[in-house]
Amino acid sequence: MKPFPETPIIKIEELYGREGEVSQLRRLVLEKKRWVAIIGPRAVGKTSLARAFATQYSSATGKPAVYSNFAGIHNFTEFVERFGLDVMNLVHENKLKLRRVSLGIKFFEAVLEREKNIPIAPRNPAALFDEVMRALPEGSLLVWDEIQDMRRERNKLLAALWRLHNVLAEKRPIIIFTGSAMGLFKKLLNPEYDDYLYGRAPVRVDVEPWDVQTGVEFLKRGLLAAGNVDFSIDELREASIKLGGFPGYLSSYGRGRIDGLTHRRALKNAHEEAVKRAMSELRSFVRLRPQREYQRKVIALLNAMGEGVSRPSSLARLSGLTEVSVVNTLETLLEMGIVEKESKSKVVSIYRFKYGFYQEAALRIRA
Repeated sequence: MKPFPETPIIKIEELYGREGEVSQLRRLVLEKKRWVAIIGPRAVGKTSLARAFATQYSSATGKPAVYSNFAGIHNFTEFVERFGLDVMNLVHENKLKLRRVSLGIKFFEAVLEREKNIPIAPRNPAALFDEVMRALPEGSLLVWDEIQDMRRERNKLLAALWRLHNVLAEKRPIIIFTGSAMGLFKKLLNPEYDDYLYGRAPVRVDVEPWDVQTGVEFLKRGLLAAGNVDFSIDELREASIKLGGFPGYLSSYGRGRIDGLTHRRALKNAHEEAVKRAMSELRSFVRLRPQREYQRKVIALLNAMGEGVSRPSSLARLSGLTEVSVVNTLETLLEMGIVEKESKSKVVSIYRFKYGFYQEAALRIRA
């Protein structure tokens, strides 16, 4: 295996430092057949964990696994088209055999074979979704990555998932969702009494960054495997601390060292990548609010946190949000693993960014 690959890992034996999470997935998916939500901030290794486990699942059970990346997908029609195309790509590669060929499947074949890059929207995405699900072999595993980006028509997807549980129960595939705990994901994880998935929420598996020593060992192993890289343990420790133990950013640092960069330059580049990706994640968080004025206030809140303001009352005054709205926003960021909370008394808590690159990203965001 090449040290510090740029693409997600797809073999379980190449996955480093995630033995506990893999054990959880085996118990929940292989033994209990439960739907699972893998939660964590960007670059923490959610996709590698899900894809590597999916490969192992297929090997262990002989059942197919279908991976779909829904980053940038904003409505149910786009969702169904992306998922259907992923299914049909596997069919065309002879990696998946469907139980029957329906009108819906023929639609996706037409999309795949179109000569011009003209989107073809299905007339009834919900019916098409159901047809594809019926056509999948029993016991199929679906990995749905970055599901939180879907901002419109969420209830259509939730209704489709309800049908999987109640109408198509005998054919129901196992689904692993991955993403950040915001937007659609919050609905999946915390359905209320009158929501579609009340009582059927996926089991949450949190993926945390590594501790400092695990990050050091990861870098040491990769650099030794690469050879011809002079490094010190103190350098690796500094990188692990500054990059928060995030596998994605540590890998970026490792690739820089292998390419001949000095410790300082490789660390600076990896840190800047972390800041930019944190900015992208925070912008996605802001865009979940439909009103521009509300978005502006959330950005003001993030700017204030970037400057070190931590009390909800002060953040409310600086952002123009009510204190209740501030606390709700901060609690969502807490669920996402971006901020940490410290109780100062029974009624007063303060919130701070857990990692320096998120704080720097919050300072750079502008309305």
